[in-house]
Amino acid sequence: MKIPFNKPYLTGRESHYIYQAISSGKISGNGMFTKKCQNFFEKKYSFLKTFLTTSCTDALEMCAILLNISPGDEVIMPAYTFVSTANAFVLRGAKIVFCDSMQDHPNIDADKV
Repeated sequence: MKIPFNKPYLTGRESHYIYQAISSGKISGNGMFTKKCQNFFEKKYSFLKTFLTTSCTDALEMCAILLNISPGDEVIMPAYTFVSTANAFVLRGAKIVFCDSMQDHPNIDADKV
């Protein structure tokens, strides 16, 4: 038996919504579905403002910019991570310090920081 790779799981009207997005001419950021999602999170969780990104990589890069990460700044992160986690800060000249994970969990072991 072959296990399909990245087979979309459709539950209803997804194809229709994709068509709507393409027809609107706005398929990457700040389109009608982005705005609907942002409004949903703001109302459901009483957030003052939400901002969706296209990826976690983009979110981390924005975070580094907003934190004003500069050359020589030290950023501590788990040793067990994806390359984009470090890359967002390396691009701004930060010194990355990897910290061991907890024995039973992949997050940073606070005792080892």
